[in-house]
Amino acid sequence: MEVRIIGKIKPLDEFLREQPQENSSDGYPKEGNKGDSLFEWTGHPFVDAGLVALLLLSKKRSPEKLTEENVEKAIEFASTLYARKEWSTGYIHAMMLPNSGILMANPSMSKKRTPDAIAQNLRELLQEPEDPNAPICEICGRRHSRPKPVYRSDFPLVGTGGVPNYFPSAKDGLNVCFHCLFLVQFLPLIAYKVGGRVLVIHTYPYELMLELHEEAINDVRKSFLASKARDFKRPENFFFRLLGELTRKTERDDLWGKASITLYHFVNNNRGQDLQIIHVPTPVLRFISHASKEDPKGWKSIVAMGWRKRPSEEDFEKYERSYANEVYARLLAEESILPYFIDIKNRRANAKWSLLAFYCLEVLGLDKEALEFIKDVGDRIVETLEKLPDNQLSRRVRELERAEKLYQFETFFVNLEKLRQRLGIEKPLMTFDEFATVLTSYGEDLNVSWRTVKHLLLFRVYERLHDRLMKASEEGEEVEENEEVGIFGMGVEE
Repeated sequence: MEVRIIGKIKPLDEFLREQPQENSSDGYPKEGNKGDSLFEWTGHPFVDAGLVALLLLSKKRSPEKLTEENVEKAIEFASTLYARKEWSTGYIHAMMLPNSGILMANPSMSKKRTPDAIAQNLRELLQEPEDPNAPICEICGRRHSRPKPVYRSDFPLVGTGGVPNYFPSAKDGLNVCFHCLFLVQFLPLIAYKVGGRVLVIHTYPYELMLELHEEAINDVRKSFLASKARDFKRPENFFFRLLGELTRKTERDDLWGKASITLYHFVNNNRGQDLQIIHVPTPVLRFISHASKEDPKGWKSIVAMGWRKRPSEEDFEKYERSYANEVYARLLAEESILPYFIDIKNRRANAKWSLLAFYCLEVLGLDKEALEFIKDVGDRIVETLEKLPDNQLSRRVRELERAEKLYQFETFFVNLEKLRQRLGIEKPLMTFDEFATVLTSYGEDLNVSWRTVKHLLLFRVYERLHDRLMKASEEGEEVEENEEVGIFGMGVEE
């Protein structure tokens, strides 16, 4: 075995100390030093959110386009707002940066708090010289951290000096550079106020953050107050609404093909700190973006099934703003929402088959050939049932709806085969191998099982026979008193 002599490897911290970042007299990087960009994406949700604020205020799409003039105008705009009581005491101090000295949000600073004073603090922060002996910034890894300790009053959710072992190596404060800390001071401008907390949507590609937070900066420009996110109380509900609207506006599927999105819903004040992290699976992003364009009416019907009481068209937005939705919860937990594609109570399909197929293929991971086979079996079932009078048709469908155990599901097919023989249909419903595939090939997997097949078959039956089934119901069919009914429209639960 050949052994290569590669010499001594310098630690990263030592290597970076030998290559100090040169700044101009105003605190901005000189051209030619680690690129010409004033700021960079870091991957940290709060720092990147501050950068998004600068970009949106400057109407730029990338950090490389920012100029010193853009930054100065952003400082003046933010300082004018932060000096107002609604921002300093009611928002920044109460929800995000309690007792902030940089933004002068501490109630005791009210007499000295002016736009000029806050702007000067921000300029001084950006012009701070680097200490080459300080540790490297734990966020960007590009500069040395501030010599002064950084606590939650200046950076959300990083603890206080009273709990030193909260920080790495029991250091007194967070190791963060002045650039990252400067950007965080603009976080209040593009954060959404949702349910008494602050919502930040962090994305990759980073440019998606510009799209998802543009509404916040527009709200600030219009009202000079932080965005209330249309009075939504649930962060996931608000995000899915934004996502659907953005998808229809951009009409670009490629935006979501490999996107990564995480919601940070938090509060940081003197009474406590709490953070809820909601990761949105990429297949879910692709599905919702597709649904919003392919079948927006059907998607809305599916979402409406996620509340225990289905809202009217007029009340839909009220429910969406106020109440948790089971469809959203299942999607985020990567659980199947297939039962919500059908409305058993009204015996109808809630969406187009094409949307159902996309969900099965992209989210559930069902094989395309398997899906086509199940669809073909559903058509054979319809071919049989449509020959029956309305009252018998309804009873036969109810057999499938009531199948809660595998043997009941099997009995439905056996009875249907007997029916085909009585009706004189020559071709059998299924071969033995097909029958075995429907019943057992998918096992008891939570997403792809015989229950999955059942819901797909019911979807196909409702899609093609809805009018006749509803006519039969109107003619007097009664549901048994003991019939179990789960979440609205779904019938029995899985």
